[in-house]
Amino acid sequence: MMGRASAEAFRMPSPQERTFLEAFDTHADALFRHAYFRLSNRERAADLTQETFLKAWEYIREKNEVQHWKGFLYRILNNLIVDEYRKKKEESLDAIMEDDPIHANNLVSHGSREEKEERLDEEFMIEKLRLLIPKLPEQHRTVLSLRFVDGFSLKEISSLLHLSENVVSVRIHRAVARLRALSGFTNI
Repeated sequence: MMGRASAEAFRMPSPQERTFLEAFDTHADALFRHAYFRLSNRERAADLTQETFLKAWEYIREKNEVQHWKGFLYRILNNLIVDEYRKKKEESLDAIMEDDPIHANNLVSHGSREEKEERLDEEFMIEKLRLLIPKLPEQHRTVLSLRFVDGFSLKEISSLLHLSENVVSVRIHRAVARLRALSGFTNI
């Protein structure tokens, strides 16, 4: 005869729990990339991604239903990122490179000299942009990340942020223009 704890371990997940697991499988990587792009800190991005799913789990365990998991999860994550910005300290480029030494080593370990230089130039530009993004207003950081990192359409961003598509488009345009001005890059 099974004990009560053993029986609970073998119960079938509810439909909401199954959709939660599917949402995790579908969106976890994209949420992490979004958080990493916005925070430039691998550990904090992983922590906030995990916290996003914990909050979502608590929500459905209270018998609440989620109709659109993608938007729901991004809303939770964006709120957590805003909280993080409020307490975040600046990081140096050295600290960012220390977060991922394997990736830095891979950049220079294969390919021709020209390919290495191009990759390093591109990485330099990306890192410079990553350091400049926190200097943008929060509304610009958010739309840039949702559009270019996560691949949301203007319509999806406007729905997620409760803004008109025109406002989203203008914010993206202004954010890109501001990044060009701050970075000195013309090919952004």
